Amino acid sequence: MDGPYQEIELRLDAYKQYLESIRRRLPESAYAFATTAPFRRDGSLHDAWVETCTISEPSSGERSQIRHAEIRVRLLGAWHDGYIELRYRDVRRYSLVAPRLSPRTEWAHGDWLVDEVRLSEDGLVEHEVVFSTRSRWLIECVDIEHEWRPRGPRNPDRPQLD
Repeated sequence: MDGPYQEIELRLDAYKQYLESIRRRLPESAYAFATTAPFRRDGSLHDAWVETCTISEPSSGERSQIRHAEIRVRLLGAWHDGYIELRYRDVRRYSLVAPRLSPRTEWAHGDWLVDEVRLSEDGLVEHEVVFSTRSRWLIECVDIEHEWRPRGPRNPDRPQLD
């Protein structure tokens, strides 16, 4: 295989090696999200659509003075037969950027194209996402939790996992 596909394969292999090299420093759930989550293997994440993104500051303590940021994202999977729910725990830094879109655009983010999980300079989990509209998310947090929630009958066109 030559050309652009070969370059993509080389980059993907390098990314997998990187993830393996930081495996012991990533929380177990963040590593699973980046590597073995079923929606990664069946293509549901690529081309998924953002349904909700909620930024909150859960609190505790006598006066609710102990606070931290949390981001929750709900995506409609590419096969439209379920939702991918992400929870970024104890967010330390985030940037959600969308370029100015034309009035004819029917969506804000478009399709989830690519994402990358890595370690930040502070040793935290960093997740970067690029969408088809050139929107970009960068979230630095303590951990990423993920869950798949089915939505009605299974799509017969969806690839089957063995």
